[in-house]
Amino acid sequence: MKLLFITLLLCISIFTSAEAATPSVLRTRISDNGVTLSIQINGYKNGRKINYDQTTNVSRLNWLQKELVKYRAFRSQGLFLPLREMPGLCMTASGLVVLMSTLSMMGYTMKRISRANHL
Repeated sequence: MKLLFITLLLCISIFTSAEAATPSVLRTRISDNGVTLSIQINGYKNGRKINYDQTTNVSRLNWLQKELVKYRAFRSQGLFLPLREMPGLCMTASGLVVLMSTLSMMGYTMKRISRANHL
């Protein structure tokens, strides 16, 4: 359990330090009216000027496919999608971490009970 927690903290610290180490001035605007998804990214990242303006028809896409469109747009510019723009994925990841932690604790508890019954 400690190993899982330490690994999680290490991953978070590496990700945040990588974001903090690269100076950037970016303005992003993402609007979704259910039919079209408009993504605008303007500014500078590592001295490189970024001007990105894309509108995509998303009327037949589900929420996960829309998140993927956003992710690909940012990755095409060498950027990470801001966490505030993907609350569904963050909640899903958090739920998976909680589920895995719960299952690990239950397994550990069951092993202890099993060992105690055999003694």
